Amino acid sequence: MLESDVVGRAEQDPAVWVDAMWRACREALADAGGDAASRICGIGVSGQQHGLVALDASYEVIRPAKLWCDTESAEEAAELSKSLPVPIVASFTASKLLWLKRHEAAAWARLAHVALPHDYLNYVLTGELVMEGSDA
Repeated sequence: MLESDVVGRAEQDPAVWVDAMWRACREALADAGGDAASRICGIGVSGQQHGLVALDASYEVIRPAKLWCDTESAEEAAELSKSLPVPIVASFTASKLLWLKRHEAAAWARLAHVALPHDYLNYVLTGELVMEGSDA
């Protein structure tokens, strides 16, 4: 379900992840049987880094997520690398944000929150948008 009609583009609708997450939860509970849901003490979410899930002020997804392997922002990454003390590669979220600003003005104007893919799933589960400190 990868959306990639342009060379270097690797995007996916976050709704695909959400649907898969809920389906996996239902299947796991069904397989466990009985009162499995009442015995759950916590869950863990893991996922890819450097993806860009762009959200508006209401936490609605603005556009398909740019995945870690998306390289459309190679020009922006090279530019950022010249002005920063560390190299920035096209897979980094920072270069994707600059790409969004330059290429999708309407989406940029709506942008209020940025999430990585696993942070977005955590938001769906909890209603709180947070990010691990090492990802920020």
